[in-house]
Amino acid sequence: AIVPNSVQHNIPAWTMFAMFFICIPLAGNIIKEREDGSAFRLLTMPGSYLNVLLGKITLYLFVNLIQFLLMLLVGIYVLPMMGLSKLDVGHNYLTLLAIALSSGFAATGYGLLIGTVSNSQDQASLFGAVSVVILAALGGVWVPTFVMPELMRNISSISPLNWGLEAFYGVFLRGAGFGGIAIQVLKLLIFFTACVGISFYYQTYRRMR
Repeated sequence: AIVPNSVQHNIPAWTMFAMFFICIPLAGNIIKEREDGSAFRLLTMPGSYLNVLLGKITLYLFVNLIQFLLMLLVGIYVLPMMGLSKLDVGHNYLTLLAIALSSGFAATGYGLLIGTVSNSQDQASLFGAVSVVILAALGGVWVPTFVMPELMRNISSISPLNWGLEAFYGVFLRGAGFGGIAIQVLKLLIFFTACVGISFYYQTYRRMR
C-alpha cells in the first residue's frame, strides 16, 4: 500500500474540509433571503425554483474552485518553504479539475439542502458546522483512514469528504487518470443530485402548504 506523506494528506484533506464548510454561508444566505422576503420575490418571477438554486450553485462553486486552487498553490510553493515536501500534482490536470468540480458540486448541494430545510440561521449554522466536522472526522480528514481500525474504515466510506479525499489520493499517490477516480466522482455527483432534488421538492412542498 502507498502511504501519503503529510503534504499529500493535508492538502486534499483541508481542501475538502474548506469546500464543505462553505455550506454555512450558503445556508445562511438562503435563510436570510427567506426572512427578508427576497426568496418570495424570486419565486414570483417566471421560471422554476430550480433556476434559483442553479444560480446559487454556480456562484459558490466558483468560490470553491478558488479555494481549491489556493490550497494547491500552498502545497506547491508555501509548504516547501517550511521544510516540508513539495506537492507533486502530476500532469492529470483535467482529472484534478473533475475532482474539484464534483467535490464543489457536492459541497454546494449540501449547503442548499441545509439552507432549505432549516428554519433559522442559528439552526443552519449549528447543524452545518457540527455535521461537516463529523463528516470530516469520519472521512479521514483529521486521522487518515489507513491508520484507522477496519470498522472505522468501513464507516468512513459513507462520508462524501472521504470520496473526494480518496480521489485526490488516486492522483497524487498513484498518478491515476479519470478512470481511476471515476467511482468517487460519480458518488459525489450522485450526492449533489440527491441534495438538490430533496431541496427542490422540499421547497415545493413548503410552498404548497
